[in-house]
Amino acid sequence: MTRDFAGPADPDYGREGIYLRRPKSQAVSRRRPGSWLRRWARRSLLAAVWAALWLGLIAVASWYVRSSAYFSLSGAYAVIVTGNHFVSQADIANATGAGAEPNLFRLSLDDVRRQVESIPWVQSASLRRLLPNRLQVHVTERKPVAYVNIAGNLRVVDDEGVILDKPPAATFDFPVLSGIDSAMSAVDRKARLALFERFAQELNSQVNGAGWLVSEVDLSDEGDLKALLVQGHKTILIHFGNRDFGERFATFLALLPQIERTSPAIDSVDLRYRGQVVVDPKSPIDAGQRPKEGGR
Repeated sequence: MTRDFAGPADPDYGREGIYLRRPKSQAVSRRRPGSWLRRWARRSLLAAVWAALWLGLIAVASWYVRSSAYFSLSGAYAVIVTGNHFVSQADIANATGAGAEPNLFRLSLDDVRRQVESIPWVQSASLRRLLPNRLQVHVTERKPVAYVNIAGNLRVVDDEGVILDKPPAATFDFPVLSGIDSAMSAVDRKARLALFERFAQELNSQVNGAGWLVSEVDLSDEGDLKALLVQGHKTILIHFGNRDFGERFATFLALLPQIERTSPAIDSVDLRYRGQVVVDPKSPIDAGQRPKEGGR
């Protein structure tokens, strides 16, 4: 068996293989200098055009809503008022200035809110626009707690000490307060009203259950709240001090039968002293008795 070996006589001897691997091609950039700058400029120009279009649309829309009659506040029902009991819808609508500024979107809600809250009976207000041409105003009115006599005029006062004119059609079952007037500072009036409110809360159920009515309350002395109580033909002034109103009134009810046995006609009762009650009987004239003439 013979083998053929390539030798020098072989024409392919010493040559590399006939099939060679193709060298890897190298990427060659075809970008021209400055091409990225041109692309950035085109994109920036396109963005500027779109921005200008949008700004133009917004400007046109803003001009339209501020000048179009479609958003005009006109008619009797342009201002919708909720939460009012004592303040009329007409007064609130006038305070909004809807007639002076007929366009819904030209109104400043903050300015309108301040105008509405300048009405004495309005404690706070909130507003919102209702498309296309309505303005909703919700008001929280002040809460009256008593009558107050100011220079001979009967007015009402709220729980913050704000003195208000009584609404013509309103009726309240309130006592009349004295010791509060418009010359006092708002802080002093509020402190006196806080004293009265504690008194009213503590005595409310007891007074009604016992058949008594609180007719007047004197707050001129912060250390001694005085209340005029009425039951039928009986009228008694009670000194309550400035605390424990419910407890002191319960003491008065418990001792009243005994007091009336010793003093049928009572002018005032002082409950400020713990463990004792000071009774001031009415004079014969106040009690409706004719004084005896001397020598007869």
